[in-house]
Amino acid sequence: MDVKFVPKHCYTGTMPDKFYQYTVIDEASRERFIFPFKEQSSHSTVQFLQMAIKHFGYQPQILQTDNGFEFTHFRETKQIHPLDILCQKLRIEHKCIRPRTPRHNGKVERSHRNDNERFYQHLQFYSYEDLIKQMKTYLYKSNRLPMQNLGWKSPIEIRKVLSGASS
Repeated sequence: MDVKFVPKHCYTGTMPDKFYQYTVIDEASRERFIFPFKEQSSHSTVQFLQMAIKHFGYQPQILQTDNGFEFTHFRETKQIHPLDILCQKLRIEHKCIRPRTPRHNGKVERSHRNDNERFYQHLQFYSYEDLIKQMKTYLYKSNRLPMQNLGWKSPIEIRKVLSGASS
């Protein structure tokens, strides 16, 4: 799981606003779930993980993130991070990659690069609601694109095979 800043040039609205794209990728099928938020925070992270579980229809065994404040505490503290509280409640193992090693989060970093090329270079949105709508359409299409590393099948096709559903 990772977070990406939505480029300012895409936003044509009148209210000054920032937007953040949260991304999670299923390791086996490479299916993605993305959703925009107006803040990058532990609250948004918890909300996003709950939305992702609903989207996929199952909860992961392991969740891998970087060491951003939205995923973990920077320093030793007695407080438990809200994401860790949710993970403990749902029995999900939360793994943080080593600091300053984004290559260890390579799949999600690559997907962000693809989002820049396929989506943000062409995106114009005028409100948060418009961004949500356009992002849902983009997600639907991107999860149906054949991928070389999946034998030219799409993440949705792989997910159907893995779940035992007939094509």
